[in-house]
Amino acid sequence: MPAITNKQQLLTQAQAALKKRYPLPAPEPGEPRQLLEELIFAICREGSTTEDAEEAYARIRKVFVDWNEIRVSTVQEVADALRPLPNPGPRAGWIIGVLHAVFEMNYSYDLGDMEKKGLKNAAKQISRYFNAKDLETKGLKQAAKQIERFKRVNDFAVAWVVQRSLGGHAIPLDGPTFRVLRRLNVVEEAEAEDMESLRGGIEHVIPKARGEEFTELMSLHAKETCIEKTPLCGQCVLKGDCPTGIELLSKKADKDKEKAEPKPKKSR
Repeated sequence: MPAITNKQQLLTQAQAALKKRYPLPAPEPGEPRQLLEELIFAICREGSTTEDAEEAYARIRKVFVDWNEIRVSTVQEVADALRPLPNPGPRAGWIIGVLHAVFEMNYSYDLGDMEKKGLKNAAKQISRYFNAKDLETKGLKQAAKQIERFKRVNDFAVAWVVQRSLGGHAIPLDGPTFRVLRRLNVVEEAEAEDMESLRGGIEHVIPKARGEEFTELMSLHAKETCIEKTPLCGQCVLKGDCPTGIELLSKKADKDKEKAEPKPKKSR
């Protein structure tokens, strides 16, 4: 991994360039989401963009009467409402599992008191909703079964709620964001095994004031340009500083050169 100073400079420059490439709309005034609403939205948001997540979240709120109806629905029914978000099945499983955990722990869907417990305690409590072993220990078998069935990284959802609802400093990292950071050589492939530790390293170099914007820009760049299988390196505003982009563009140039060179004529 590059030294902290180099990583900080690279990410600062990258964020400035992406800000010009993807102008973000001004936040619309309105009532902030309640804590549980933000938690469910975070599950929709992981691996997608805010715009796509907003549309999916609006659909499930329209299709289902309330959180309880979602909790007792099938994974297929919730997944159908989430489409075309990627991985709608596992995502639906997480939503149902979390709602089971919240309801079985609190006998309601109100998490308002959690915000009064302080940032660390609130974040710890949110993490427990994704911990199958912890839920089973508490006798919450239905929630544990659902969470265990759909294993996925939960660190993003917890970090999102800390950043958006609890006022803490957290940088949510999902697969697409990790892909961008890996191609920039800011992180290494093996670091994905410990997303919480990796997130801590990124939070050291991205200040809280830039955190939300950084999250949005990384997701947009991953969707529009830094695509998983066929990144559009030629159109990328970061191609001059991206080792992966430099390598791929160099290989492409070599192939184009080979095609352009005239082939020797075969002697008769």
